[in-house]
Amino acid sequence: MGLSGTIDSAVYEGLKDVLQRYPFVTRVTYEPDSITKKFLRAHIDPARLDPSIGPNPPTLDVEWRFTADDQYYRIHYADPNTGFNCGWHRDDDHPELGPVHFQYENPTTGAADHQHATFENEIPTEVLWTALDRLFEEKLPER
Repeated sequence: MGLSGTIDSAVYEGLKDVLQRYPFVTRVTYEPDSITKKFLRAHIDPARLDPSIGPNPPTLDVEWRFTADDQYYRIHYADPNTGFNCGWHRDDDHPELGPVHFQYENPTTGAADHQHATFENEIPTEVLWTALDRLFEEKLPER
């Protein structure tokens, strides 16, 4: 994590609310702490994932920043049991893919890729809901 720009505390409160209401999430924390609030970390209950992945809880990190009229974010899932990680990033890392890209890495299979991605809405809480649905309904079974 490490996007430039400013944090909007109200946006982070909305994002935290979304994460706390999502059925796979067991706990949400501000990182590195509730004062600094650089990003949110959601802990995923491995028992709620199908197929089962292992005993260690995966994490989902959510970072959101604003610069002038633009917003930048990273919504990134990491599974310590398999090493699989993926996420949607709106940053300057892959301008050839457009403003948002999806990336994944699967150390078990050696697969990795970056792909163009879009979200119909730009409201942070709606982007996060859509990303969570895509993650748990579409992306994780492809591991």
